[in-house]
Amino acid sequence: MGEFIQNKAKQLGYNYVSAFLLESAKSHFKLNVDMSVYKNLAREINYIGKNINSLIRRINTDGFYSDSDIDFLKTNQKIIINLMNKEYDRLLNLKKNFNSENLNLNDKENLIKALQQKQLEVPKKIVLEEIYEQIKDDFIYVVQALEKSPQQDKEIEDYVWEYLYGDTIFSLDNEKLIEFANEIFIYTQKLKMKLAKLDNIFDDDDWFSFKEILDKYEVY
Repeated sequence: MGEFIQNKAKQLGYNYVSAFLLESAKSHFKLNVDMSVYKNLAREINYIGKNINSLIRRINTDGFYSDSDIDFLKTNQKIIINLMNKEYDRLLNLKKNFNSENLNLNDKENLIKALQQKQLEVPKKIVLEEIYEQIKDDFIYVVQALEKSPQQDKEIEDYVWEYLYGDTIFSLDNEKLIEFANEIFIYTQKLKMKLAKLDNIFDDDDWFSFKEILDKYEVY
């Protein structure tokens, strides 16, 4: 282990191991990931898969299958799909509940410094934090308006969430990102004034106006 650390320090241009360890401690970030949920998911799917394989082997041996065999396969396929969809929804909810406060100001500064020292690109979300926070707040308001409106389906809410945490916004250059943020902000302010007078009815015209802005920036 000591030799590994010495070699690593040398590779990164440090004359002394102590200086390397000190700098590593300053820029260190720990990410805890609970993998038990994936182990349990894999265990469930493997168990179902073994049952399916046993049935397939019996069918190959006997040379015929029954309607109940087909029903068994369909049922277990649905169970696997539902398990995977449930886990996908859980991950999506984690993204929805993400809070930039997870990194305090010192953490962000250390992260930027560490990335720059290694000549790595600093994520725009860190540099342009306030703009992303404004966009996120405006999207959350739109989603809340959708939730309160009896005229809109849940699929639209899901679409808005997926757009917010998808690739489109994070792929915009700085100029387009600021332009996008301004358009969303203006739209949201107008929506707030309208809904204050109309009992929170988010109608189709509101949705089409919002969707038009989203579609406009998907091309970049």
